[in-house]
Amino acid sequence: MTGQEGTTINNDERQTRIKKLRALQQLGINPYPTLVSRSHTIAMAYASTLDSIVEIVGRLRARREMGKLTFCHLADESGQIQIVFNEKQFGKEQYQLFLNYIDIGDIVGIKGTRFCTRAGEESILVSDWTLLAKSLLPLPDKFHGLHNEELRYRKRYLDFLFNPENKAKIIVRSKVLKYLRQFLDGKGFTEVETPMLEIVASGALAKSFETHINAFDLDIHLRIAGGELWHKQLLVGGFEKVYEIGRVFRNEGVDREHNPEFTMLEYYWAYANHMDNMRLHEEMIPFILEQSIGTQTIEYEGHTISFVPPYPSITFREAILQHSDIDINNFDAVEDLRKSMKDKGFEVEEQAERGKLLDSLFKQSARPKIIQPTFVTEYPVELKPLTKRAADPRYTAMFQLVISGFELTNNYTELNDPIDQRERLLEQMKMKEAGEDEYMAIDTNFIEALEHGLPPTTGTGIGIDRFVALITGSHTLREVMTFPLMKPEV
Repeated sequence: MTGQEGTTINNDERQTRIKKLRALQQLGINPYPTLVSRSHTIAMAYASTLDSIVEIVGRLRARREMGKLTFCHLADESGQIQIVFNEKQFGKEQYQLFLNYIDIGDIVGIKGTRFCTRAGEESILVSDWTLLAKSLLPLPDKFHGLHNEELRYRKRYLDFLFNPENKAKIIVRSKVLKYLRQFLDGKGFTEVETPMLEIVASGALAKSFETHINAFDLDIHLRIAGGELWHKQLLVGGFEKVYEIGRVFRNEGVDREHNPEFTMLEYYWAYANHMDNMRLHEEMIPFILEQSIGTQTIEYEGHTISFVPPYPSITFREAILQHSDIDINNFDAVEDLRKSMKDKGFEVEEQAERGKLLDSLFKQSARPKIIQPTFVTEYPVELKPLTKRAADPRYTAMFQLVISGFELTNNYTELNDPIDQRERLLEQMKMKEAGEDEYMAIDTNFIEALEHGLPPTTGTGIGIDRFVALITGSHTLREVMTFPLMKPEV
């Protein structure tokens, strides 16, 4: 229940349950004992033969009293089973103890015998029970459950208890991470960890969260990328294949596709380029889907999407031309591009420079129309300051895997020319000093490392939350995060 009335009912119920807890303590029963005895999960109990003795644990989810018999449902992570209390089994005093002091939501351990009721329901006849944890607050009404989206995210523990399909998404997420590691390990990659606290926030166009380290009296940043500049330094140091899965933080808007903290995979592969990386994608992505959800075809927002390779390829310029009738090669001047976008009915940020306008044009025109897995290649150099230039130096040797309007993966042939890299980062700094917070700062230690020689390299960044949201059919990233950041209630 919600609202003031629900709060009053919860408070009354809580007081009632606290009285039961105190009464149990006076009877010498510890409502939160240390020891637990368990021989079977509920799934294992189901699989055991009739007349087997089992010890199971779990949460009481339902109770129905019929005179000297009481039927309950007990649930653990593996499933739910009916347990039956018979007054003749315990004697009147112990039977009434259970009825008087144990509530739906309490966590108990029971010992009993497997049997089948006359109605044919697989059950356990209880011979002994133990209270393992007294719940002081009632569970939501079983008929209404927990469906309010805002409330589900604030009380995820109840969401997972009552909405197993949402718990299943977290399990899929766990499998995605497991099989990503398995795939990359199998390809000879080494998993590494790099700093989350950085003196220079770089590796992406984003605004950072700032903090302060007292020991150094130094302002620092939470990282905005998954360790890109550190990984490249590892490759300078002789590593050839590295990857990292970790949290990333960006001080930006919150919507269905963005969250202030999220999880990224980044990997870097020396002596390979983005074309090699495309082939690796066509092997990796289907493998992850097959292992995580058992299929390479999903349903998402009304579309049937097949991840069976090969995937088509289109350049950034071609995609925009196809969906907006604007050839960006004809608009080197910012004002001309801005005017053309306005004439075609696209939204325009008046003070945006050319790179931001091109990014906005792509996201408004082409990206939402790309449904099946597609490699979008050769983004403008203004948008990819860490990437090698393509044959046309206005563009870069890279691709993004776009699916159903998602930019699922970001992939480069990495820029390893230290002079070009310094010049591009200096251009980024100029934009930053002009008030564009999302542009990158220059990391002189990184430039120095490049001057020692970075092998030809391809690199990839994958937003894990977006990936899992896509393959589970979730309409927002929050659905696949265990505890998404929420604005506090007043």
